Amino acid sequence: MNFPVASAKLQGYDPRQVDALMARVNSQLENPDREILSAAVVAVARFDLVLAGYKIPAVDEAIAKAADALEVREVERELRQFGRAKASSDLAALLRALKQVIETEPKERFEKSAKGYNSRMVNSLIKRIEIKRSTLTAPSTFELRTISLGRSSNGFDREQVDEFLSAVVTALHRQKLLG
Repeated sequence: MNFPVASAKLQGYDPRQVDALMARVNSQLENPDREILSAAVVAVARFDLVLAGYKIPAVDEAIAKAADALEVREVERELRQFGRAKASSDLAALLRALKQVIETEPKERFEKSAKGYNSRMVNSLIKRIEIKRSTLTAPSTFELRTISLGRSSNGFDREQVDEFLSAVVTALHRQKLLG
C-alpha cells in the first residue's frame, strides 16, 4: 500500500513497520480462513515516528478501515460457528455493559491519568452514544476509531476509554449483522 510521505523535516510513521502490518492485514483479508491477526491487534497498532515517514492521518485511516473489515469478518465467523442466539445474547450483555458507562456520572466514568484524554472531549463523544430499547445509536465505527480526544494532564485513562470505544464499535458491528 502506498501512503503519502511527510516532508524531510517532519515525522511520520516508520514505513517499514506500517508496510509489515499492512502486508499481514492484506494476507488476512485475502485468506479469511487463516487467523493471522485480529481486528483488536490492528486497531491498537502503534508505530515508531521517523523523519520523512508515512503521513500519520493517512495511515490511521487505513488502519481504522482494516480493523473494521477484519472485525466484520470475525463477527460473521462467530455467527456461523455459534449461531444467532449466542450472538444476540453476547450483544445484549455488551449493551448492558456499555449502558452502565454511559449512565455513570460523567466525572466518574473512567479513572484519571496524568497522560489521559481530555475529559470534556470524551464526555462530549459519549453524549452522542445512546442505547434505547436495546438498540445502540452512535457515530460511525470509522469516526469512533479515528476521533481525536486531545490530551490532559488530569484526563481520563486512555486505555479505559479506548476499551470502551472498542466495545462500542464491536456492538455496532454485531447489531448491524444481526439486524
